[in-house]
Amino acid sequence: MPAWMRGLTASTRTAQVPRLQDVEVSRSASVVAAARLEGLKIYERRGKWYVYRRATGEALIRAFSGDRAALDKELASPAFLQLYNKARLPKRTAAAFSDGTLGRLVHWFTNGDIDREPKDIDPAGSIEGGFPKWAKLSTATRSDYLKAFRWLRDVFDEPLTGFTTPELYELRDKCAHQKKTRFADKMISAVSSMFSSAVERGRMGSNPCLGMRKIHDTDPNANREWLPAEFEAAFAAAPAEIKTVLVLARFGGLRGQTLVEVGWRQYLPHATTGMAVQLVTRKNQEPTFIPALEPMQAYLGTLSRTSTRIATREDGTPWSSEKLMQAVVSRWLREKEREGLIGAGTTLHGLRVSYAAWWKRNGATDAEIADLLGDKSQRMGTHYTRHVSREDNVVRAFKRLQDKP
Repeated sequence: MPAWMRGLTASTRTAQVPRLQDVEVSRSASVVAAARLEGLKIYERRGKWYVYRRATGEALIRAFSGDRAALDKELASPAFLQLYNKARLPKRTAAAFSDGTLGRLVHWFTNGDIDREPKDIDPAGSIEGGFPKWAKLSTATRSDYLKAFRWLRDVFDEPLTGFTTPELYELRDKCAHQKKTRFADKMISAVSSMFSSAVERGRMGSNPCLGMRKIHDTDPNANREWLPAEFEAAFAAAPAEIKTVLVLARFGGLRGQTLVEVGWRQYLPHATTGMAVQLVTRKNQEPTFIPALEPMQAYLGTLSRTSTRIATREDGTPWSSEKLMQAVVSRWLREKEREGLIGAGTTLHGLRVSYAAWWKRNGATDAEIADLLGDKSQRMGTHYTRHVSREDNVVRAFKRLQDKP
């Protein structure tokens, strides 16, 4: 069993557990009989126990099964005490860990950003000998990776050789219990990306994350193709700053990070298509040619150019980040869903799916669709339009039935 799965560390074994001044119990008059813990919110709901850190809202125990005595026993366990005392222990920087540990690898992979304040990581930092591609990742991707790595701080002293696939599954399940299943999967994805880069540079022998199954059950309705009526209703109701985003995604197929960066200088006349977007995508670093469909040309022709960027806020200034744009658009879409204007599963990324599906229905091949989307792999053209292929199969079967006497 690796160090991070054992009970107390040396520092926590000798720590004196403080006495409780403020423990809230909603449906039980019993108190913790053993050493009491400060600042916890404890309550029972539908037969399950939940324990949160009052000051931060951090979930320490969720959906614990058993009576109050069983919960008290869990609260006195070494594993829980280690988690409880984590916030009280001094934090070491990732750079302080020795070579061959997870902490030092995270420091290398993030170019030292793991030890910087969040406000200081954009643009990305740099250290001598750091991972050269870190700065080329999008701001959103770097932010997600750093959140995952910060959750792993307690195991930064673990040797890289101590990470095996079974132990990573245990770590992922622990993460899912403390956070959410989606976050746990993102954490493993971040670690896998880092491990793969480490393998390529001889820092690890293999990547034990490869082949790991996800714990989060994805919504099959998420990022679906929009119905034409849904887009028409949303476009008619949207404020100007959201209208432009919807149009660029639906009739240009632009992904979020490209959408907030594309400028008027990249929207150029073309002899065949009338107008087209020509740029190098940040994600793939590939020259991309995207014909502007007629509705996109017509809409962009009505806009005043208040910025070098095409997509702007209501005041005419560009979006400060992809994450802000995604958050504003997502909140607005969910509001329209509650009003019954659009259905569930209508996302900004779903408009990119709608763009690909339109081309598929008009005869484009999977390879052509991948190029239209600015993706390197033909597989992505297949992925975005697989529902159209299934639809075509059903239509062909139905036509054969009609042709029978």
